Amino acid sequence: MSRVSRAARWCLRIAVSAGIVSYILVDVSKRDLLHALVRVRIHLVAAALVLYLAGQILSALKWALLGRSVGLRGSAGDYTRYYFIGMFFNLFGPSTLGGDVVRALYLGGGRRPGMALNSVLFDRLSGLVVLMALAAVALLVFPQYDFPPLLEATIVVAGLGLVVGWWTCPRLVRLLPAGNRVRHLVEVELAPFWRDRWLLGRVAAISLAFHLSQVGVQYVLCRAAGAEVSFSYCLIFHPVLSVMLALPVSLGGFGVREGGYLYFLTRIDIDDAIAVTTGLLWWVVTVLAGLVGGAFFLAAGARLPRLRARPAEEAA
Repeated sequence: MSRVSRAARWCLRIAVSAGIVSYILVDVSKRDLLHALVRVRIHLVAAALVLYLAGQILSALKWALLGRSVGLRGSAGDYTRYYFIGMFFNLFGPSTLGGDVVRALYLGGGRRPGMALNSVLFDRLSGLVVLMALAAVALLVFPQYDFPPLLEATIVVAGLGLVVGWWTCPRLVRLLPAGNRVRHLVEVELAPFWRDRWLLGRVAAISLAFHLSQVGVQYVLCRAAGAEVSFSYCLIFHPVLSVMLALPVSLGGFGVREGGYLYFLTRIDIDDAIAVTTGLLWWVVTVLAGLVGGAFFLAAGARLPRLRARPAEEAA
């Protein structure tokens, strides 16, 4: 990617964040926003942080299942440490991509970076499938929220389509030409994960538990900001917000995150200042969790991962 292209992307992200934040500052009363921030219940924010960290540990253990299945050795503590260090590096990028690469390089240790990256990729893909399936099922079970038909159709089709595509992907890619990059990725690089159905079942179960814990975080944060939101509503809007924030279209999610909360919470008559406050609390929780990863990074000597093993390690 050329310097001009990179600069253009960063300018676009800054413009998106600045535009949405500016709109929110004009639309939402600053006095009401300050009042909502002052009334935040700190003990509930602390509870949300603990639940969030517990969910991240669960996600790290899911990644350990995938990594060990292809011979990427390491203790549960190693995988958890790498995972949290990746969260720390996520604080400095527009999406989770940078942190994912960092934790993969730590796991690969300079010897098997490709397989380590594949384990992270499969971890992310499996999580996305379960996340959107959760939103689709919740929307079908709780139809009373009356979302726009296009949004409802998108969530349901995406959720159920991802599930079907996930389980049939190794067969679907055979429709692509033999030299296609996606076909090679699925049939060769990711094949070890798809062959083990028992592994896939366990990964899906842990993913579901993880996402339910993160929905619980949203429920607690809404209460911390003073919003009375049902758990079933959080089941629907949290997956959509998570996908929005994973897209590298803004600067650290600013604007997109707050705008998403503003849209979903004001639909159920939550005050706009409280909606924006909830979005800011979500950002605070993710930053604090990332700083925990920073502590892991410093405790490990603040050493960056290696792209290649040392000559002595390669010989061994």
